[in-house]
Amino acid sequence: MKLLMLILFFLNLNSSPVLDLVRIDVKNPNQVKELDRMGVVINQVYPDHVVAEIEQDMYSLVRSKGYKIVILQENISDVYLRNSMAKSTLGQYLTYEQIRDSMVTLALNYPEICHIETLGYSHQNRLLLAMKISDSADIDETEPALHFEGNIHGNEKIAWAVNFCMLSYLIEHYPSDTLVQRLVDSREIWIAPLVNPDGYISNTRYNARGVDLNRNWGWMWGNEYACGNDFLSENESWKYVEHFWRHPFVTYASYHSGTIYLSEPWSYTTYLQPPEQNLIQHLSQGYASFTGYPHGQGSIGMYPINGCTKDYDYGCGGEIGWSVEVCYIKTPPPESIDVIFDRDRPAMLWLMHKVGQGIHGQITDSLTGEPLHALIIVDTSHWHSYSCPVNGDFHRFYLPGTYDVSVLCPGYDPKTITNVVVPTNTPDSSVYLDIELNPNTNLPIYATRMIGSGYVSTYSNMTYPVWALGTHDGQPYQLDAGKWIVLAFDFPIRNGSGNDLSIYRSSGSGSATVMVSNDWRGSWQTLGTANSAISEFDIASAGFDSVMYVRFQAQSQFMLDAVEAVQIIPGIAEKIPKTVTKNFQLEISPTVLNNSSVLNIYNPKKNPVQLKIFNTLGQKIEDIRIRPGNSRIKMSNFASGVYYITVSEITSSNRFILVK
Repeated sequence: MKLLMLILFFLNLNSSPVLDLVRIDVKNPNQVKELDRMGVVINQVYPDHVVAEIEQDMYSLVRSKGYKIVILQENISDVYLRNSMAKSTLGQYLTYEQIRDSMVTLALNYPEICHIETLGYSHQNRLLLAMKISDSADIDETEPALHFEGNIHGNEKIAWAVNFCMLSYLIEHYPSDTLVQRLVDSREIWIAPLVNPDGYISNTRYNARGVDLNRNWGWMWGNEYACGNDFLSENESWKYVEHFWRHPFVTYASYHSGTIYLSEPWSYTTYLQPPEQNLIQHLSQGYASFTGYPHGQGSIGMYPINGCTKDYDYGCGGEIGWSVEVCYIKTPPPESIDVIFDRDRPAMLWLMHKVGQGIHGQITDSLTGEPLHALIIVDTSHWHSYSCPVNGDFHRFYLPGTYDVSVLCPGYDPKTITNVVVPTNTPDSSVYLDIELNPNTNLPIYATRMIGSGYVSTYSNMTYPVWALGTHDGQPYQLDAGKWIVLAFDFPIRNGSGNDLSIYRSSGSGSATVMVSNDWRGSWQTLGTANSAISEFDIASAGFDSVMYVRFQAQSQFMLDAVEAVQIIPGIAEKIPKTVTKNFQLEISPTVLNNSSVLNIYNPKKNPVQLKIFNTLGQKIEDIRIRPGNSRIKMSNFASGVYYITVSEITSSNRFILVK
């Protein structure tokens, strides 16, 4: 065993870059940003210098730019690695295999409060795991949810430890601690200790493809060192962001190390404060009251970056988030683990408590009672969040006061509830709203989610990408020349007679290339150029019967107000959860896959039948033999869109239509 550990030590040492810890003198924040974009890893920022990590072959480049470098610790990466492998009776860093097996064991041993999900796989085929701690853990309940994560930077191993310790703490104390019991029973607490398992193993900041995952997310992506070849290009990024779409969170905390700081949104700009800064600062101050951490807007208290997780989660989903920097040393000795966790634990528990405060509710269809995935907008900031796509429940943290709450859902009349009071005299200081929306088939559908946007040309762009959501209202997103944005619809835009898609430009004379796809990652087909106040397009011109995603590439500054589809969303009949076609003696359900990734098929025949799935271009993409009785087909690898299903043993002129 000692020989094996020694071999693993040298393999890890040789596979990761050699970094020195240095001091670099700077004169202004622009120089900090210049160093960061050169590949210097900034840890701590001071008025006249930074403490940073630098690869040994970068000295000449940095000095050629006029910077003075003082070495503080040669080969700091070796220090981190030795600390991660050190043995101590007071603490220990686990291997990836130990982490994986421990999480699986916890889920098996405590199924009443533990639910583990494999979100996907890293580029080196390691599991991306997240654990939900809640009563009725296997059920998506109408409870406020929050998300903790660690080790998005692989060599910041103390960030893994803080999250793993909290996971263990909740499970261990649930039987006896009344505070833990209350939080677990009334919240959905998601913890992902190891976001970047490949980087954890190789003891490097980056993933296996050399990408900084905290520069790879889709809010103002690009113009960064090691940000990836596209937004959300990495397995670790897009699998986690899809997890966030499935489970709208109230708050989000990503744990880091290298300094001590609570870094708030925004990190991409110094010209804008986040719309709900009073709420963010209230929560930051509460967290800091336990830990003593300084806090502030990330771009000001640290340095500007594009494509970080907390900006995406707040910008795209209204989830108040932080990068929580817990230690100056990225991987301190193992005896530091309990000390740091004990400092952060009461703050983390307090944050779990606070997600129950504010405005909560459920959005349903007034005719069917079915839950709806809707946009929730509170009047004070007009910032948005989402209801859960499974249950229709929503949860927003707000301070006691009186608010107006607006709800938008494609195909339904919008609704505003006025004078909603968040009280002070209830246990969670919360109010609950049951909101029914009336279907209106005369309304257009519109973009409901911003998937990704390119970085702004200047930090002084005072608009937000999410202003392009909803119907046209005169509040546009300023899409700078050469920049892009990807928007999503909740329902397919269907090809009909005439034009199907309308692009609204609020002002100016700019133009933008319009592209469509049924996969937010592409490939994209060009529809044409939007160059007027209202530009209309027929999606059939790009060879589509339906599309779910629209991408804009500005040719000149384009004030994008909204994207609306003239087609009507699927009617109630198409939303029936199970469709039985007796003529075919075959049952397929559901035929509209909003959240389900499994198609259920019942074949009553005594013999197998051959089921074929075609896309809208008539291309056969799947040929499946269906045995007699019940079968289940995984549809998770199918892009969103419309598919046609035929069965060879049945008259070919008849077919099923599947919408995903």
